[in-house]
Amino acid sequence: MKVLLFTHSQDIDGMGCAILARKAFGEYTLVPTKTFDITANVKRYIDDKSIYEYDKVFVTDLCIKEPLLGIIDNNDMLKEKIIVLDHHKTEIEEGNNKYSFVNIIVEENGIKVSGTKLFYEYLINNGYLTKTSVLDELVEWTRQYDVWDWKKNNNYEARKLHILFEILGYEKYLELINYKVDNLDSIIYNDYEKSVISKFEKDLEDSINKYLKDIKTISLKIEDNEYNVGYIKCPYKYRNDVNEIIIRNGNIDIDVIGMIMTDIDTVSYRQIKDIDISVIAKYFGGKGHRNAASNPQNNDKFKSILDLFEEE
Repeated sequence: MKVLLFTHSQDIDGMGCAILARKAFGEYTLVPTKTFDITANVKRYIDDKSIYEYDKVFVTDLCIKEPLLGIIDNNDMLKEKIIVLDHHKTEIEEGNNKYSFVNIIVEENGIKVSGTKLFYEYLINNGYLTKTSVLDELVEWTRQYDVWDWKKNNNYEARKLHILFEILGYEKYLELINYKVDNLDSIIYNDYEKSVISKFEKDLEDSINKYLKDIKTISLKIEDNEYNVGYIKCPYKYRNDVNEIIIRNGNIDIDVIGMIMTDIDTVSYRQIKDIDISVIAKYFGGKGHRNAASNPQNNDKFKSILDLFEEE
């Protein structure tokens, strides 16, 4: 079977889906996709008709947007080929799950799911993949890290996957984890991997405090709620760590931290206080979860925030 996979290229959840696709299908075509590029990427394959060369087309950890969803729904052949598996609640709020080929699930039995978890279940339930202990472990650790359950479970092994991804980049991460799931019964980190993980953690706070020195704080009113948002510029690899350092140090009074990425064209938000930060990302044309969300930098509404950093 000829398989095409569009999946999120920017975190271990999207790449977990790529690892599962290789185990299930062997040869497949991977289209690594940034958060806000998914609709354009799928449309390109539809426009040049190359999508019709594939038997199955998976979109994982991302969701196509309108009007392309409606175009696919009106094409019986595309509707049979394409399967969307996503877990972001903002996609449900936008009504993108009204189509038969779109599956957006946030929780199962009170437990938050991830794209990798949903894809694993799909592949097993449809006979494409057999469960193994190492795949179970990879899927669960990926899920825990992606939905922040690793913290309440004190599962630092899951965080190590994320750190390796940030150090290696997605291609080398895939190579490394593919080797582990092919040759090991459990995910074990060798001495070299442990050393680079340790160095990342050791350098983390000093690096982040450097970026926090230039924080810009604004009061943002959305509907009837006001949010005190702090914005900084920093590399994408620190997106899951800045809020932890702010909370631990307790010296910056904000509700939310917004990180304007210097190496990709997105803005990532993380909670400082217990509020739904996906509201802020949606306000600026983005998407996400209650405690982690993002929006593109290149829109007219967000330009006023970028201008704060140009005024220096």
